[in-house]
Amino acid sequence: MLPIQIETYRFDPNAPNPEFVLDHELTSYYDMPNLSPASFDALNSRFLAEEDLALKYLKTKSQQGPKGYTTCDEVCRQSVYCDVSTSTYHDSRVC
Repeated sequence: MLPIQIETYRFDPNAPNPEFVLDHELTSYYDMPNLSPASFDALNSRFLAEEDLALKYLKTKSQQGPKGYTTCDEVCRQSVYCDVSTSTYHDSRVC
């Protein structure tokens, strides 16, 4: 059984009325057909090839934080690929 939707919410404690608001739904945000393992694998391969997509991931990961990513070269994209390749923190066997 596959999940049908994954939503990401964000919270801005400095907003006049702080509340959780929907940031994005995963499949539409990353143009994925569904949430199958094959779709995640294809997305991860796209991170290697598409700088804009890798930047989108980095900005989303930090919730548009202060790092201000503007470029993501081949080394950066490989790092994104490795980061997303496993659900085990710092498991770099794939890389």
